[in-house]
Amino acid sequence: MKIEWIKAEAIKDPLLKRVAALFSNHTSRALIQNVDTEIRFIQIQHSLVFPVTINNAEWDNSYVCSPYTAYVTYAKEEAEQKIQNKILRFILKLFISTFGIYLKSTQINKVVHVNNFMLSTNPYPEWKGSHIREVLAFLVKELPGHAIIFRSINDIQHKELLKACVNANMKLIASRQVYIYNEPFTDFMKRNNNYQDQRIIRKKGLIYVSHEEMWGYLEEALHLYNLLYLKKYSKHNPQFTLTYFTESYTLGLIHFQGYKDHTGRLRSFCGLFTQGDTITSPLVGYDTSAPKEDALYIHAIQLIYMYRLNANKTLNLSSGAPLFKRLRGGIPAIEYSAVYVKHLSLFRRSVFVLLKFASNSIGVPLLKKYEL
Repeated sequence: MKIEWIKAEAIKDPLLKRVAALFSNHTSRALIQNVDTEIRFIQIQHSLVFPVTINNAEWDNSYVCSPYTAYVTYAKEEAEQKIQNKILRFILKLFISTFGIYLKSTQINKVVHVNNFMLSTNPYPEWKGSHIREVLAFLVKELPGHAIIFRSINDIQHKELLKACVNANMKLIASRQVYIYNEPFTDFMKRNNNYQDQRIIRKKGLIYVSHEEMWGYLEEALHLYNLLYLKKYSKHNPQFTLTYFTESYTLGLIHFQGYKDHTGRLRSFCGLFTQGDTITSPLVGYDTSAPKEDALYIHAIQLIYMYRLNANKTLNLSSGAPLFKRLRGGIPAIEYSAVYVKHLSLFRRSVFVLLKFASNSIGVPLLKKYEL
C-alpha cells in the first residue's frame, strides 16, 4: 500500500489539480482572510488524492480549520445574538469562555483535516473508506502530535465511510443536520413550493446571469456573499477574497450564476462546487437589505436546484433554513466529523470524548426533535 505526500504538479485528478494550482499560487490568507493553514496533498495508491490542512493553534481561524472557533468563538457569538435574557446570556458566555480555556489547554487546534477544501461542506469522491487505517497510520507517523479529522461525513451519502471510520477506531462527533436532494426532476417539480418559487421568479422579472457572464460581476457577488454570510450570520464563516472568486472562476473550480435587475446590478447569486457525484453551494449571496417580497433568497436557491437537476447529481445543501429546505424535497441527514486521537495523550483525548457525548447524546436528539 503506497501512501505519500504528492506535489501539486504531479497530481493527475482534474479537480484536485485545479485545487492544488489555486493554493500553490497563493497563501491561504490571500484567498480566505481568516484561514491561516499549511496545505498539502496526500495520495493513496497512485489515484485517490485528498487536500490536507495542518494547523497548530491559529485561534482566530474560521471554523473550516479551527475546532476551537466552531465550539467556542462561534458559540459565544450565537449566544450574544440570539439570547435576549441578559443574565442567561452572561452565564452561558461565561461557561463557553471557561470551556474555551479547557479546549486551549488540550491543544484542540493542533489538527490535521483530511479532504479539507476549506468550504462549509467538503464533498467526498466515491470512496468507502478503503485503506483508511493505512492513511491514519501514515499521518500519525508524519504528524504524531496532531489529531486527525475528516469533516462533512453524513449518514445518507457516506454510510460505508462512516462504518470504516468506526472500524478504524475513530470517534464520530455530530456537527449539524444537512439537507440532501437526489429526487428526479418530475418529482421535484410536483412539490408545490418549487412550482410556486418558479412562478415567483418569472413574475419578478430579474435577468438571469450565466456563468460565462458572471466574470464581470464577481466583485458584486463577493459583496453579496459578505452581506449574507459575514454581516448577517457570522464573521467566523470563511472570509473569501476577490482573489479567491476570480481564481476559482478562472480555474473552473466554482460555477457561478446569478440574477441582475434592469439597471445591471447583481441582486442574487450562487457559486457551486462539484466533487464526483456531489454538488455543494459554498457561495450564496443576495441583497439582504431588499424587502422579503423580492424573494432574492429563492432566486439563489432555485438556481442551485436547477443546476443539480440538469447535472443529474446529488446536492448537499448544507444546514440552515430547515423548513424551507424540507418543503422543497430536502432529506435531513446528520453530519459528523470523524476524529482519530488514539495516539494522543489521555488528557488531549478527553476533549473529544466530551464533545462526542455532548453532540451525539444531546445535540442529535435536539436536531431531530426540532427538525433543525
